[in-house]
Amino acid sequence: GRPVAALASRRACASGSRRLSPRRASARQLQSVTSGRGRDRRVVSPRCERLDWSDVRGVVRSRGVDDDASPCSSSSLWLPGSCSRRGALLGGSALVASLGAAADPPPARAFIDLPSRLHNRYFLVRHGESTLDTRGLVLSNPSFKYDTTYGLTRSGMAQMHAAAKTIVDVYDGAPSWLYTSNFQRSFQSALIIREDIGMLFSQLRTEFSGLLDPRKMGDLDFKSNETLKQVWEGDLKDPLNPPPPVPASLQPSASVESPRDVYRRALECFTRLEATYYGEDVILVSHQDTLSLFTASLMGTPLTDHHKDWALELGEVRCVDLSAPPQDGKTNFSPTDLRGEYAVGDKAVNYMYAKDSP
Repeated sequence: GRPVAALASRRACASGSRRLSPRRASARQLQSVTSGRGRDRRVVSPRCERLDWSDVRGVVRSRGVDDDASPCSSSSLWLPGSCSRRGALLGGSALVASLGAAADPPPARAFIDLPSRLHNRYFLVRHGESTLDTRGLVLSNPSFKYDTTYGLTRSGMAQMHAAAKTIVDVYDGAPSWLYTSNFQRSFQSALIIREDIGMLFSQLRTEFSGLLDPRKMGDLDFKSNETLKQVWEGDLKDPLNPPPPVPASLQPSASVESPRDVYRRALECFTRLEATYYGEDVILVSHQDTLSLFTASLMGTPLTDHHKDWALELGEVRCVDLSAPPQDGKTNFSPTDLRGEYAVGDKAVNYMYAKDSP
C-alpha cells in the first residue's frame, strides 16, 4: 500500500529488509566537522544532520527523580481478593505459604529508557519560516494553533521542499509515517513534505494530544523572539526552569513548560512510536525547543544544554538513527524493545559486551 515513489527509494536493498539494518549515508556525503557548540557533529549540509550511537554520550540527565524506585514498600504483601471474606481466607493461606519468602514484584515500566535501542529511524524536522518568524514573535498558546494567519511564508515553503528532498536524496528515506503538530506553521510544513515525498494522506498523522506542540512560553507569547534567550539562560541552570507564566491565568503553571516537562513528552512520544512501529522511517515535524529537547532525551545529554547542543534552524532536517548497537558498550543501552524482543536478525549474544546487558 506504499506509493511507487516511496518504494523506489528502497532500490539499494538487496535482501528486502533495508529498514531493519543499520543505515549509513554515503561517505562522500558525510563530513567530520567540529561545531561551535564543542561537539564533533557529522553534517551533511547546513540544514541537515545525522545522529547515531557515536554521538550518544553516557551522561546522566538531571532528572532529579529515581525512575527505578519501586512504589511498593519492602514490607508490602499482595493479598488476592482481600476485599471479601473468601479473599481474606485465600490471603491468609498465601501469607502462611510465603512467610520468609515474600518479595516485591518488579515495578511496571510504562515508558522506554532514553537513550535506548530504537527500532525505527526518525527524521526530526523543524517547520519552515512562518509569518511569526518574519515578525520576530513568539507563539505557543494552543488557542491559536488553527489560525492560518500564522502559516508559512514563501521562503518557508521553499525550505520544506528542500527538507523533503534531503530526506529522500541524502538519507535514502522511505518514510512510512509523518506526524506533525497541528499548529499551522508545522501542519502546512508537513503537507508540503507529504506531497513531495509521495506519501498518502492516510500516512499523515496530526498529533492532537499536544506531544509535538511548541514548548509553552506563557507570558512571552506575542513578545519578541529575543525574550527566549532569557529562558535558555535559565535552562542552563535548572532543568525545572519555567518561562514566566501568564499572570491573569486561573492556573498559571499550566501556561508554561520546563525542560523536564518536555522530556516527559519525549518519553511518551517515543514509547508510543516504538511500541507501534518496527523498522520504519518516521518523520516528526515540530518546533524549536520541542525538537532540541527531544534530541537531548534521545542522545542522553543534559536537558539543561538542549539549546546549546541541539538547536535547529528553520527547515532543518535531523536524522536520528539508533537502530544499531553502540560500539563502546558504555551507554545506557537496552537492546530490546518494550516487549523484551530483539530486532530482526539480532540475538542476545550480540550484546554480551554491553554494560548491564540482559
